[in-house]
Amino acid sequence: MRVDIWTDLACPHCYYGSRNLLTALASSRAGSGIRVAWRSFQLMPSGPAPDRDPREPVPSLFDALARFNGSREAAVAAMDRIAPRAAAAGLGFRPDLVRPCRTMNAHRMVHLAAGHGLAAEAVTRLYGAYWAEGRDLAHHDTLVSLVAEVGVDAAEAREVLAGDRFEPAVHADRRTALATGITGVPSIVIADRYLVPGTASPEDLARTLDEAAETVPAD
Repeated sequence: MRVDIWTDLACPHCYYGSRNLLTALASSRAGSGIRVAWRSFQLMPSGPAPDRDPREPVPSLFDALARFNGSREAAVAAMDRIAPRAAAAGLGFRPDLVRPCRTMNAHRMVHLAAGHGLAAEAVTRLYGAYWAEGRDLAHHDTLVSLVAEVGVDAAEAREVLAGDRFEPAVHADRRTALATGITGVPSIVIADRYLVPGTASPEDLARTLDEAAETVPAD
């Protein structure tokens, strides 16, 4: 049974939602028979960002979000509401350290890792680096180092970042989501049949996975 999850690295709900899915898979009776496809969904679609020096000053996440939330204070309050959910998932959460950036290159690294069977590991590492450690995902050396930690060949990662490989795949993931009726993330689709909120608890996700496995023919 295949499970597709659409996320964006810049989405804090996707951070804990991705962990909740992994936790659910570990406890689901159907876990060993489930294949997860990690799909890209850029909240602000764009091409690859240029390599950025991690010492370069950038606006804080709160300042960047102020135009969407109405004020910096409202942005801080929004992150404060998310913090307990991240903590419940066992995750560190430091939005004060986040260096906002375009996420195309990070998504391309996930696609690269997927080709080596390491997508979940890459997603987990990239999310933690961005939301808990303040690592700069606009810096090519940082991206290479992070995916190399989970087993992706560093030279291949550099080669991908030097070109446009996987960029069409990232855009295609978003088009597929929109065609499915998905307009926000995280979103989970089970066996091409069931659309599940990506912010569901691990317990609810595990129960839904088990119920779906009973009705979906084995593939």
